[in-house]
Amino acid sequence: MVIFLMLSLLAALTQEGDTYRFPRYPAGDGTTPNILDLIEGRCFEYLECVPPINSNIECDPDFRFNCTSLVMDFKKDIAYQEPCTLGPDAFDNFVNNTAQEFPPNSHLLWSGTKEISHVYGLFTRRKTLEDSLVGFMMNDVAFCGSVETGFDFRQCPSCQTFSESASGIFWPKASAMFASLASGEVEVVLSASNGGRPSFRNGSIFRSIEVPRLTSSKVSKLTTILVRDLGDNSTTSEHCGTGSLLELKNIMHEKNITFSCEENPNRIRAIQCATNPRAKECIDLFNSDKESCSSYTAFIVVIVILVIIIIVVCLLSLYYFCVYKHTKDQKYKTFTSDKKSENRASQSMDVPIPMDDIVQV
Repeated sequence: MVIFLMLSLLAALTQEGDTYRFPRYPAGDGTTPNILDLIEGRCFEYLECVPPINSNIECDPDFRFNCTSLVMDFKKDIAYQEPCTLGPDAFDNFVNNTAQEFPPNSHLLWSGTKEISHVYGLFTRRKTLEDSLVGFMMNDVAFCGSVETGFDFRQCPSCQTFSESASGIFWPKASAMFASLASGEVEVVLSASNGGRPSFRNGSIFRSIEVPRLTSSKVSKLTTILVRDLGDNSTTSEHCGTGSLLELKNIMHEKNITFSCEENPNRIRAIQCATNPRAKECIDLFNSDKESCSSYTAFIVVIVILVIIIIVVCLLSLYYFCVYKHTKDQKYKTFTSDKKSENRASQSMDVPIPMDDIVQV
């Protein structure tokens, strides 16, 4: 029943045609239109605690960020610049000035699982990078500079490597800042359906940027949630304790950080089944939920019966000691008293009269 209710709600959140957080802009190769106004508006939304639907932002009206100044930091590092030669210091001020502390045990990292991680974070109240101010401002936004027009709204050029592009510089820096502020127990959602590629793969932001910034002085545990797509029966998919997941475990042990791994837990399957409830894995999940509910109901019935029996026994004991036994004792005392009176009367009648008294009479 619990899973059914969760799925009903998730279906409304993830049905085709809806979006998570922001409207998707038309697919294109250039900078998102009105980008500066857009990210400044998102900044004000975040600080005023007016989140769009399905968001999981860390709302705090006491934040002291200057949205206009942040937008200028962003613009300064990209506008009217050669798009593939921004330099290693690009976006440093923008990212550093949005640094934001989250409560312990609230960080959620992901790699190759953006959509499901966001929905999972929404229900568990864990925060992804996109729930931070800088991630909230830049989520699903495309950007590249142009020497002539400031921004290239038509087509961003292909740089030799992704790390040379504006996005390839910005997102690793934002991820590094987000991971370095993680504390307590951290969770990460990884994909096991990578077409034979490792779940903890070389070159991913999680492996190359975020993991090195997790330290035992702040992070006590990393829980890895390994997600396999519905219907994926590939024999090349990784499992907890094997392949790259074993590497991740060893890295955490070297860092003195506790490591655990879960494969397709029900709380993740429930999210997947919201959009495909007829999948075999979902039917199995429903059936197991029914069986667990039946077992739980039977257990509750047994407990209720035992409680009723105990109450009845207590009431009967109370009646015996406080009413029946008291009445019986009273009757016994009365009977004993009457008996003593009769005995005294009979003894007085049996006493012989002295002869002297008879003569005198």
